[in-house]
Amino acid sequence: MAELLSLLAREQGLKLRLVRRFERGDEGAYEVVDPAGHPLVLKWVPWREDAAKTAGATARRLERLRSHGAPIPAQVASGRVGDVLFELQELAAGQPLEEVTESVLEQLLGAVATQRGAGLGTGANWWDFLIDNLFRDRTQLCRPSVLDGCTGPVQQLLKRLRKVALDARPPQRVPNDVVHFDFGPANVLADGGRLTAILDWQSCRDGDASYDLVTTDWDLAAWPKATPEVGERLVREIARTCDKGAAAVYAAHTVLRNLTWSYGTEWEEHIVHTGHAFLDRWATG
Repeated sequence: MAELLSLLAREQGLKLRLVRRFERGDEGAYEVVDPAGHPLVLKWVPWREDAAKTAGATARRLERLRSHGAPIPAQVASGRVGDVLFELQELAAGQPLEEVTESVLEQLLGAVATQRGAGLGTGANWWDFLIDNLFRDRTQLCRPSVLDGCTGPVQQLLKRLRKVALDARPPQRVPNDVVHFDFGPANVLADGGRLTAILDWQSCRDGDASYDLVTTDWDLAAWPKATPEVGERLVREIARTCDKGAAAVYAAHTVLRNLTWSYGTEWEEHIVHTGHAFLDRWATG
């Protein structure tokens, strides 16, 4: 880390002092301060050409979202130093959501609304990407290869969610929203009931923003932090904005994501149980 700070000072003129590494969130995310004492967030990944291309597309999407009023911390600087691709953002106030009240949910729905129509026009492969990701590793957030050779309840759930997705009818429209792709209370900050920031956009892509509503519904189902009335409001919004077939696929993909990280851990049984209940809610048949 000291070497990175030295590179930033020498090549970018960014004089920063390390405060701490964040306990949760992205790997390589640190709180730093500038000479004026302003708190900032420094993120970095090893430089690769494909990572730089992805980061450029992400930056364009976030700029569009900020112009739509999305609560995303402002970017201070970004680029390459040495063999590192870095990004420096303002540090947003607030704490991760521990409770989703009616007011907070409406703010979340408003935030997702800013993602509608904000894509870069690359959403034509959205459906195929999700279906393919049920069988092959396409993103670090969902790696079905870790389930190779699974048996028992995990295998049964895996077969079920894949069948649910393959049986679903694809939507007719080509989506052009920005999808956060890891949307949920853990990546949302609030202060006194006011939503202050949505974090960790590094996996965002063009697609259907209703996917982010389904991942939020999963979070509330697996780790309850809202009243039944709030949950019902979210379900109604998903049904209003999302085709039934699409909702089934989004549910199947969300269940698989959680199954892959929980496999072989103390959470496996909980995720399998919650996964079946979630598919019961959203599966079309």
